[in-house]
Amino acid sequence: MNWKESAREEVREIYSFLLNLSMVAADEWLEQLEKKLNLIEQFPGMGRMVPDYYISFIREVFVGSYRIVYSIQDDTPLILAVRPMSRPLGRI
Repeated sequence: MNWKESAREEVREIYSFLLNLSMVAADEWLEQLEKKLNLIEQFPGMGRMVPDYYISFIREVFVGSYRIVYSIQDDTPLILAVRPMSRPLGRI
């Protein structure tokens, strides 16, 4: 699995935000994120096609109220963004 650096930064920002609310909530979210990432790595095609783009190789899955957007290149996931569902996806 590969990551865009901006997606890694988004994870850090989300974790910091949740940590300000509750250490337990932040740690639970991070654990759920890791589980979902493991599933993506095993089954890259599992996510749904992102409605914002309608491109078959750009997929998304959800962790709580956040979405993980990734592309599939040669059966290898590339994490493009991790964003709140309440925020428009915009450019990734």
